[in-house]
Amino acid sequence: MKPARQAGFTLVELMVVMVIVAVMAMIAIPSWRSMQVRNTIRTLVNDYTLSVYFAKTEAVRQNAPVTVCPSSDGATCTDSGLEDGWVVFVGLPDAAVPVLLQDTPARPRVRTAFADNTLANRAVTFLPNGQPVAAYAGNTLFVCPTEADLDNLSRDIAMNRTARINVLTPGVCNIPAPPP
Repeated sequence: MKPARQAGFTLVELMVVMVIVAVMAMIAIPSWRSMQVRNTIRTLVNDYTLSVYFAKTEAVRQNAPVTVCPSSDGATCTDSGLEDGWVVFVGLPDAAVPVLLQDTPARPRVRTAFADNTLANRAVTFLPNGQPVAAYAGNTLFVCPTEADLDNLSRDIAMNRTARINVLTPGVCNIPAPPP
């Protein structure tokens, strides 16, 4: 009678598999991180663009001014970046109790800044005829990742006086560095 042969892995086989898994993880992790940031930026750009178009159509439909502006509290215009969220509401930017149409939550892993950070240019108000208020001069929104090594994924949303949107791929982050 032959002795029973035991089945299993040797320590050498197990170590080889562990090395292969470690090498594959080292290759995949940077790509995964880049994909997550790219998708987050793309989502913010698309959602903000859709919110602007939504505000424009709602202004015409409701025959009332409709505003899109940054909001960290989800109810009114605040002095914050779009990474903290934004709102679409019926009324002007300084409305005490606006009728909320859309509240967009905060977005992690991105930072945003407007080229012109005055409230008149961060908030876009559409009149019942579908045009922005006369004081609106256009603006550019810079959207950058929080990780500096992924700045090539940055996007700029340029909005002209008539609120026509053009998404640009600058390849660098155009947000000025904070003062030391």
